[in-house]
Amino acid sequence: MLVQQESIVRCDRDVFSQNFNRLPHEVQHTLSGNPLFELGALAELSQRIATREKPHHPKGDIHVERGASVGNSRLDLHDWAKIDLNSLIHEIETGQTWIILKHIEREPGYREVFENCICEILDLAGKEILEQIKWFEAILFITSPNRVTEYHIDRECSWLFQIKGDKDIHFFDRADKDVLPDAELEKYWMVDNLSAVYKPQYEPRAMVYHLRPGVGVHSPVNTPHWLQNGDNVSISLNINFQFHERVWENLFKANYYLRRAGITPSSPGKHPVADRFKKYAYTAVQDIRRKVKHNPVIFSHNEARRQYYRIAEIVGSR
Repeated sequence: MLVQQESIVRCDRDVFSQNFNRLPHEVQHTLSGNPLFELGALAELSQRIATREKPHHPKGDIHVERGASVGNSRLDLHDWAKIDLNSLIHEIETGQTWIILKHIEREPGYREVFENCICEILDLAGKEILEQIKWFEAILFITSPNRVTEYHIDRECSWLFQIKGDKDIHFFDRADKDVLPDAELEKYWMVDNLSAVYKPQYEPRAMVYHLRPGVGVHSPVNTPHWLQNGDNVSISLNINFQFHERVWENLFKANYYLRRAGITPSSPGKHPVADRFKKYAYTAVQDIRRKVKHNPVIFSHNEARRQYYRIAEIVGSR
């Protein structure tokens, strides 16, 4: 049962509604000081995640990078399980390490924090948004001092809550085609999660937010950003969900093939009639290919779907 507590997420309703999944904006939260997010507790959490019998991701639900963000070394789940946690924590404080703990909402204690956060976010967004959501996730980032997280875009609609340390996050307007051309979005949705290219000449257009304990920020889908950590260890909680993006995704995929054929396609949303044609044509071709190859549509991530229905039940009861 979800325990009702003092609100965790705080934001002016008008600011939230005007900017939700459109533009970044600041929020406040009350997670700083929660013992679940102390390094000792996170070391224990990491061990539990490392030994999951059924991780959400095939390679495991922990991602570790050592060294600078460019040219770093990466460790998978099995390597992580062999690491001495005390040594790793020391390295976090003195080295260049970035640890990502995925789907922490599957663990006791963190599940309750996540459910309270997501229900408060859905209350601000409007409960009807549930119908547009595919699944939810809570991710924890543990970052060494002064480390840079390179420029990228995400497919999740998210809220980043700073719990310990400080960092600057540099956002760019996803509607700015100088910063994020359609060709990069097409490649992103089609083949390459790292397709977005940082263009330093447009850095003056960045919206910079200084995150510190008690402060968070909203990141809409596909909003370009990069992060600079402060002089101390950073602990940040990311609460996010993915939309049923098939319509949006298929438009960019259709445009990807048109561009490869030498045609310059119109941006999604610019010509609704053309959008509908491209959407239906691409979807029909994919359905035919699936049938020819006898590949059924597979609904994976059963744990995430069970969680979705649990959240829907909780929201409905509030």
